[in-house]
Amino acid sequence: MSFLNPFFLFALLTVAVPLLIYLLNIRKPQKIRFSTLTFFDSLKSTSLKRIRIKRWLLLLIRSLAILALVLAASRPFLPPEYGWASNNQPKAIGIVIDNSPTMNRVDRNGPFIEQAKEAVRNILAIAGNDDRILIDITNGSSLNVPLISKRAALNRLEDITTVNAGNYLQDRLLTVNERVQEADEPNKILYLITDGQESQFSTLESEDAIFENINVQVLKVGESDALNIGYESVDIEYGGISQTGNLQLRATLKNEGSQPAANQFINLYQDGELITQQTFDLEAGSNTEFLFDIPVSDRDSVRVELLLEGDELSFDNRYFAAIELPEEKNILVFNQQPETEDFQSYLVPMLEIASDESGRMNIQFANVNNFQLSELSQYDAVVLDGIRRIPDYLSEALIDHVQAGAGLLFMPAANGDINSYNRLLNFSNSGRYSNVIGSYGSFEPVDRMAEPTEGHPIMDQMFEKPEDEEIRLNVPEIFFYYEIQTGNQSSGISILQTRTGNPLLVENRVGSGKIVYSAVGSDPGWSNFPVKPFFAPLFYRTVDYLVQGKEATLQVHELGAPFRATLTTNTESVQLEKNGETILPEIQQTFQGTQISYLAEEWQPGWLRLQTDAETKLYSVNQNAIESNLSSLTEDMISEKMGTLFNSVSVVRAGSDNSGLENELELASFGREIWYWFVLIAIILLLLELLVSRYYKAETIE
Repeated sequence: MSFLNPFFLFALLTVAVPLLIYLLNIRKPQKIRFSTLTFFDSLKSTSLKRIRIKRWLLLLIRSLAILALVLAASRPFLPPEYGWASNNQPKAIGIVIDNSPTMNRVDRNGPFIEQAKEAVRNILAIAGNDDRILIDITNGSSLNVPLISKRAALNRLEDITTVNAGNYLQDRLLTVNERVQEADEPNKILYLITDGQESQFSTLESEDAIFENINVQVLKVGESDALNIGYESVDIEYGGISQTGNLQLRATLKNEGSQPAANQFINLYQDGELITQQTFDLEAGSNTEFLFDIPVSDRDSVRVELLLEGDELSFDNRYFAAIELPEEKNILVFNQQPETEDFQSYLVPMLEIASDESGRMNIQFANVNNFQLSELSQYDAVVLDGIRRIPDYLSEALIDHVQAGAGLLFMPAANGDINSYNRLLNFSNSGRYSNVIGSYGSFEPVDRMAEPTEGHPIMDQMFEKPEDEEIRLNVPEIFFYYEIQTGNQSSGISILQTRTGNPLLVENRVGSGKIVYSAVGSDPGWSNFPVKPFFAPLFYRTVDYLVQGKEATLQVHELGAPFRATLTTNTESVQLEKNGETILPEIQQTFQGTQISYLAEEWQPGWLRLQTDAETKLYSVNQNAIESNLSSLTEDMISEKMGTLFNSVSVVRAGSDNSGLENELELASFGREIWYWFVLIAIILLLLELLVSRYYKAETIE
């Protein structure tokens, strides 16, 4: 045990004060003659001895209480190796430096990263010549250096800079701790120098065993309130490609600072070309959304980059979005012209336009009577539009194809054979047409379509409206329709209904595929539905839903975690390309396909390309959105977070007062203070003195 304020040990002389007082109060008893000593016969010599014992006991307790208070004022402390090593033996010192991008911030003491380096220099200044140092960083690739001397550590320190890479705080702390514990030096200590950013500590998770035999000192640097706007989320609004051939990208921005942001810009680049620029203001702590139209082509993927301008911190101003487009789907359309030329199908021209503009639908037209059934398997969906009679052989083949995973859309003909229609539906247990209501081509409404509701994938997000607002639509009038009976055993789902409650558009699951059939046809003789704006997007989305194509997806890797991907095919040759560098990842063949993994510690935001013999996939690499949060933990919060890993943790704020910091560092290097132990001992002794004085009655002892 040693003392930080040994000057106060001179106060130990005050321990003699109770003894002096006691000795001064001792007086020789005066003899007085008394007429009789009869009343004092019961007083024995042992009682007098016990009175003396009580006095000496009180003297001892009071002296020890003063001794404890003097020792507490001298600030005693125990070294970390207390009990098994001495202070003058060499130390193994582990130092982990926070080099996250937020350490580029500046306050009155300079850049945070330079303050961290200065703190390390102070640590090395009090280290002994025989001490060995292990330095590592929190973000990016580990330095992977051995324990080195003070001079070598100072040279290595100059090469450390901030890096916009993943956060590996827990991994580095545990690795440095393990290597320090393995060192031969008997004394061991671990330092962490950080700005205390909350997101930096968010990855700390409790270990099975808390490390008790090492002293951990956290030095918190910097104090800044910078303006920062970050990307809270970036998502594709609708996974499929719209009828116009575009997809929509929704970006949510959040002001993570405490000051409002004005005259900020967000730019969208596609394949390096500026597509749009928008300006915005944003209050502190609030967020805002932007919806961008992204033109797509016949390529497999699209590169989109979002860029913020006007922000103080630039490390999170870019967001890279690699959008993987769905594969082209083959759709077969059986169409039969109506007997009268007055009413033509509106579905066929809509599909033709969608095929030309989206580039994702390959639509082929065929005649029922001369189609080869062997070709059916190459189509992802089939459309029956206005077919007056469906041959049984075709019905059976279609149901088998749907059960295998294809989609089927059926639009009836006004003079169609209901029996052949019902045989098709019966094969799939999908209900039946039971009655004819109204008059075809009369233009006299017999019903109206009910207002559509969300809850089905075809209807969800079709209408731009607040989430809690009902859909408002100029619903079409119906002149003529087939009444649908779904039946008790049918698994039919009504997508649309009439106002009288009759199904208008129904979906049925058949094996791995789906059938959607309608109560009305696709020409204006049934209703004025085909001329309504709602018609084209509804049936485009219906066909898109039936093909079961993979939706457009964001292929994003977040820094701070290993890169992992699964390829559906087995391949032995896989390469990753990042910033012009070729990387060979680990490959493992599984039942699900080829598993690819790479540690990716050195990666920074940008583009990544995965190359195999059969395909090329594009990925974007971004920082985790939480890194934009500049909230700083207090010293107590940091101590609590670090306490999930280490038993002995102290937190010190590093600033411009280097003399005070050196004092705290020297304390941390040799141990922890235990002055409060002696204060507690003194309190206990004073309470004991009170109890002895009140309840120890020597004259009552027999």
